[in-house]
Amino acid sequence: MGIAIRNALYDLGILKSYGFDLALVKIGNLSVGGTGKTPHTELVAAMLAEVFPSVAILSRGYKRKTSGFRLAGESDNARSLGDEPFQMHLKLPDVQVAVCEDRKTGIEKLLEQNPFLSAVVLDDGFQHRKVKAGLNILLSDYNEPFYKDQLLPAGKLREFKNAYRRADLIIFTKAPVNVNVYDKKYVYTKVNPAANQQVIFSHIRYGDPVYLEPFEEEKLHPSQQLLLVTGLANAQSLTDMLDRKRLSYMHLAYADHQHYGNKQLQQIEKQFAAMEGNKKLVLTTEKDFVKLREHAQWFIDKQIPLAYLPIEIGFDEHDRGIFIRMIEDYVKQYQRNR
Repeated sequence: MGIAIRNALYDLGILKSYGFDLALVKIGNLSVGGTGKTPHTELVAAMLAEVFPSVAILSRGYKRKTSGFRLAGESDNARSLGDEPFQMHLKLPDVQVAVCEDRKTGIEKLLEQNPFLSAVVLDDGFQHRKVKAGLNILLSDYNEPFYKDQLLPAGKLREFKNAYRRADLIIFTKAPVNVNVYDKKYVYTKVNPAANQQVIFSHIRYGDPVYLEPFEEEKLHPSQQLLLVTGLANAQSLTDMLDRKRLSYMHLAYADHQHYGNKQLQQIEKQFAAMEGNKKLVLTTEKDFVKLREHAQWFIDKQIPLAYLPIEIGFDEHDRGIFIRMIEDYVKQYQRNR
């Protein structure tokens, strides 16, 4: 059953949603991939973990090699959790990360193991109506907004456009750093938010590359030849940044959530050898790095430097205030968090 049809059954009350006496924050989108769910989920969870004693992230664990409920631990990797949950597990040591195909079951299992949870952030949970959340955050690519899109297969939408009315907070991601007031007003006009909805804009900030040890760390510079390796639904924001900086690169673009085995390593080695110059680097994303680093010894033996570009989510001062206030005020409503 397609998401659009299934959610229509929830709207009609034919399918049942379940609630919990627990702060639940859903983050997701209406389209297939590429809106920045993972960094926004990390940001929400990290922010809550600074204020509240016990925060968890629950994800489906897309393309993992395991099934059922799994709480991330020291023995886990991208295959057992999925690449994005594993990345979040590595980055957020103060946040519990769990995966489960059934979100209701996943929350129940988290509460069994930790009855004093303050909040659960549901990664890619906007479409999953089996669980009711008190705060629903919808992400939409500023450059490909949902209101200009169409339902699959004509477009990229997984459910009908009017589903955005379920959102409490709508974030247009990958926006310019300084969105002018006229462009903001245009978006507000197209969305026409209800009284209970807020519309804000976020942008991506790229940090300096983080290198696989023992390769020497240095900032990106025009004299380098980069082999960009990505397994993303949409790599345009990354390639746009490299183009703006006038960096020279070749791009090996794989499918989203690509697993890296011998075939891909051979392709990387071949492309790397074909590049000219003495300053060469394989540059990738953090999501891909957590999988490629499993082959760390291969990169070391081949003397192929590997690094990833960390990203942060930014807001202007006004929108950041809305973002923090909405999330913290919601979580504080629960008796367990007072």
